[in-house]
Amino acid sequence: MPVEAKLYRVLIASPGDVAEERAIVREEVARWNSMHSESMKIVLLPIGWETDATPDLRERGQAVINRQLVDNCDLLIGVFWTRIGTPTPEAESGTVEEIERAAAEGKRCIVYFSDQPVSLSSVDQKQYEQLKQYKKELNQRGLTCLYRNTPEFKEKVFRHITTVIQEVAREDVERRAAEKEARVTEQAIGLDIQPGQRPTTFSIALITLADAQTTVKQLLDSRFGVQDLEDVKEREIAEIQSALNSPDLSTLFNQQPTTENISAIAQVIETISTPSIFAISSIGKYGDNTSIDWAEIVGDWVEQLSTRKLENGYQWVSYIKTYPGLLTFYSIGISALRSGKINFLKEVIERQVYSREYDRELQLVEAVDPRYVFYHNIQKLIEPGFDRRYTPVSDHLAPLLKNKLYPNEVEARYLDWFDLFEFLVSLKSVQLNREHPYCGSFTWRTETNRFIVKAVQEAVLEQGRLGRVISSLFNGTQELEAVAQRYDEIASQIRWDFGRGGAPAYISKIVQLAKTGQKVISYRELLNRFNQPT
Repeated sequence: MPVEAKLYRVLIASPGDVAEERAIVREEVARWNSMHSESMKIVLLPIGWETDATPDLRERGQAVINRQLVDNCDLLIGVFWTRIGTPTPEAESGTVEEIERAAAEGKRCIVYFSDQPVSLSSVDQKQYEQLKQYKKELNQRGLTCLYRNTPEFKEKVFRHITTVIQEVAREDVERRAAEKEARVTEQAIGLDIQPGQRPTTFSIALITLADAQTTVKQLLDSRFGVQDLEDVKEREIAEIQSALNSPDLSTLFNQQPTTENISAIAQVIETISTPSIFAISSIGKYGDNTSIDWAEIVGDWVEQLSTRKLENGYQWVSYIKTYPGLLTFYSIGISALRSGKINFLKEVIERQVYSREYDRELQLVEAVDPRYVFYHNIQKLIEPGFDRRYTPVSDHLAPLLKNKLYPNEVEARYLDWFDLFEFLVSLKSVQLNREHPYCGSFTWRTETNRFIVKAVQEAVLEQGRLGRVISSLFNGTQELEAVAQRYDEIASQIRWDFGRGGAPAYISKIVQLAKTGQKVISYRELLNRFNQPT
């Protein structure tokens, strides 16, 4: 009789010199299915450009493969021997582009390098040198695997596939348990929030991240996609505002703030904002950021959820009700940065909003500053803790958004992007003439300094996609240099009292070194270059 099973797509990515290994991967996937599919109720489907890509002349070949295969795969297996592959406009090769795109989306990537003997006369030395450099870069970011012959490769592929699928199955069980616990919490405080029971006015679903990504892709190809998205935006905003004004949540708002009720309020707001988080992150990933309409929808979505309404009662209430704006701001910002969608990023950061409280216009980035959303001491109560320690909001947001948007990504890689986004917002806020720059986890998490330093250097030289995106965010390298100088002046004078660190006051030094062709790989090396004490 039929058995319900989950389907996981396994993308095989490689240059043309490892055809035997590509065949082995397919054989081992089939062997895994025959041994485990029935018991685990999971089926693996091997896919590759040669068998599963559909011809399409609307865009470049690798972009077609990315859209059809990379974006829809669940696991990527990459294999290299002597070649890195044919270069593309976005990367050293199509294989590299596939690996980087899948990794940026938080998907599992298992990458192998062959150590089999080869005749040096048959090797393209330029290709081989590029491959060695890429291997070095990957090993600095994570773990790759070396194999000496095809029998060893065959054994390792099967073992690694088994390990990864077991981890995926376990994470799925943990995710379901967490969702069940969240529903119990919602019911315990008197709210019955069931995203799965939303009105079906539109044939559009935002219940899961996969739903939202599929929806955005469909809207991109739809004649009425912009209008449909506009309707979805208004529906989600109305539902969030309705929940914020519900009698049950009002009961919590009318109490003295404590760790218990602030934590409960935050969890409820995070739950009701989740469909918007999924949708707006998917727009940042797949949306057409060259379209004025799409950019306007993104900006207006965040703005409406960030608009503060003056209310009677405790002052912190009107501030914490803008928490959905902060969540969507981070979601679109991080997603757009990682996808290189500079227009989305600029739209949300530079957008002007009217503040009735101050009777003036201010930047959206000021309205969603975590220091104001969690007004005064409220930010200390966002998470329960035995010693009720001071918990900066970024400590809460980082794991929260990772679990929702990048659950399978290596934590260190995710934190690199999270802290880079907060740093760029801080730098951008100085360009927008704010005297008290945006704060964030980059002010104390020293592990991510290397990635931030590298990003600034690439921006100065306009190297790579990330460098070009950052340079464009600041309207060119000349403006970036001026902003860096101003930022250092402000950062060196402000007391950043977050309990653990302060804003970097060395950005202009990184710019100076990069302009003269000198690169640094860490903050410590930078200090040594300028002979400053650590």
